[in-house]
Amino acid sequence: LPLLKLHLEKITKIPPRPVFLKTILCNRAGLKALPGEIAASTISLNLSNNYLRILNTNTFRNLTFLHSLWLDGNNLTFLTPGTFHLLRLGMLNLGHNFITDLPNQLFEGLIQLKTMHLEANRITGVGCTFRGLLNLRNLYLNNNQISFISDSAFLYLNKLHFLHLSRNNLSSLPVRLFTELTKLKFVFLSQNPWRCDCSLLWFWRWTAARRAVIEGLDCPFLSPPNTTAPEQPLPGDLGDCTLPLELASEDKCRVAGTSVAPRPPALPGQLILAGPTFAVKPGKG
Repeated sequence: LPLLKLHLEKITKIPPRPVFLKTILCNRAGLKALPGEIAASTISLNLSNNYLRILNTNTFRNLTFLHSLWLDGNNLTFLTPGTFHLLRLGMLNLGHNFITDLPNQLFEGLIQLKTMHLEANRITGVGCTFRGLLNLRNLYLNNNQISFISDSAFLYLNKLHFLHLSRNNLSSLPVRLFTELTKLKFVFLSQNPWRCDCSLLWFWRWTAARRAVIEGLDCPFLSPPNTTAPEQPLPGDLGDCTLPLELASEDKCRVAGTSVAPRPPALPGQLILAGPTFAVKPGKG
């Protein structure tokens, strides 16, 4: 494929483009800004480890064939909805920036996106940002400052396979968070300040019914995996817990300035703590 490589060159903008350019490598190129236009034929664009601070809604507008976009290791702090309206994009790397907020509709239009990197930013909460990413399979949110996740944050992400939430400020998780994630196989939760109380008892039941790798949430009411595991929490460990209050709340994104139509809560007939149990051991992050 035609290739423009500007690796390790100190430049301020991308040179005039070849007509049939497919891959642009501008990682570690000293870029402080992008040119007004990039070759429309570009399939892969690597802009990682530069000094980019601002992306506007016109930056990638003409890149209708773009499949992979690396923007990790820059100085991005805020992203405007409409910046990434790229219908064929399959991988977006925004890791290792200074992003604090994820506005709703920020990733609207990324209908083919399969992998999203947002690790090592300064994100504090997750609202409705990901709701249109119907083909998303891998989501990296580790090494942020996330203390809140909406119960609808991952709604409609039916293909999500891998979720990394390690090294954040999470103390609990909303009851419905994983309800519709039937293909979720890998969940990493280590190095969060988990509060092991009744609010996490739903997680005990969810893990008991999953064939998944779940690492990093170590609470005393999760018993070890064995054929004689008790069918109730261990004596003295949350034995008096009742139906979590979260189950009676409306299912909506609780983000300032945002609301979605609530739907009836999916209440179980009763909270029965039965079935196999296993410990969720801390991972390496």
